[in-house]
Amino acid sequence: MIIFIGVLTMLLLSYDTKSVIIPMLVIIFISAIIEFFASERVNVALCILLLILSFVQPAFLLGIPLILYDLFLTNRRIIAAAVLIPWIVELQNFEPHINMFLSVMIIISFILKYKAVQYRKLHEEYIRKRDELMEMSINLEKKVDDLINREDFQVKLATLNERNRIAREIHDNVGHLLTSSILQIGAVLAISKEEVTKAMLTNIKSTLDEGMNSIRNSVHNLHEDSVDLYIQLKNIVEDFSFCEAVLNYEINMDLDINLKYALIAIIKEALANVMKHSNATKVTISLYEHPKLIQLIIIDNGTKKQARKDNGMGLEGIRNRVNNLNGITNFDDTNGFKIFISIMKGEG
Repeated sequence: MIIFIGVLTMLLLSYDTKSVIIPMLVIIFISAIIEFFASERVNVALCILLLILSFVQPAFLLGIPLILYDLFLTNRRIIAAAVLIPWIVELQNFEPHINMFLSVMIIISFILKYKAVQYRKLHEEYIRKRDELMEMSINLEKKVDDLINREDFQVKLATLNERNRIAREIHDNVGHLLTSSILQIGAVLAISKEEVTKAMLTNIKSTLDEGMNSIRNSVHNLHEDSVDLYIQLKNIVEDFSFCEAVLNYEINMDLDINLKYALIAIIKEALANVMKHSNATKVTISLYEHPKLIQLIIIDNGTKKQARKDNGMGLEGIRNRVNNLNGITNFDDTNGFKIFISIMKGEG
């Protein structure tokens, strides 16, 4: 707008109002086309047009600052120099103050273009830095979440290990002591002849039996709670070094302990089968919970098929385990090897 006002002022000082309209519109049109297309061929054609018009009507020369603004600090320096040729040729036909004004406007045009380029570079650098900082922030948040999840995982694992230890302590120490006491009371009852003593010992034995059953149930519950299926499968996947292993776990309910052990054994057997018979580079283990059933899908991308078509001991063992749970097993060796297992909820 600054350059436009300067050009318009020069035109009004040099020519009457009617003579200014067409040159001004043509100059604005050429500047807009150069700015819009930013094409070398278009710029050359328009500048040639401006040169021709400048020799026909010198008034077009006063629009040079506006055209040069679009050409400064670009790869079109030769075109910019060519635009100045008609002005140099017609220099003596303009008043000295107009030549001075035009020179000043050309300098202002260059300064404004330089500032605009610097601002654009600064803005692009700002955008780049902002994107980098945002990416770093996202990465940091992800790392923090990973650390929190890892810490929660370690705490949960330690809790489960402690439950296991307590269950073993109760089973090995208290359970054995109670069992020994029950056997000793039974022996005393066998040899005792006093009815009063027998009655008292019978009550004691009954109380100890009840305590023993309570301890068995508590140990069983502790041990069952201590088996976290996700943690067990995660450890299996992380320890599997034959190829890349991925675990997809979408189970929300607490599964029966027997079903947990069966799934762990099936997955271990399937991974052992991959190591023995497959040239896979990736194996995916997916465990899903559906409204009526639990689904296990194990897929590897190996290309060796013949060695796995014979339903060997490994696959037969998997089928037997699933049959014991009243489940369904399907094998598919197209495009890798796939194991599909479906077990109704409540089985196991």
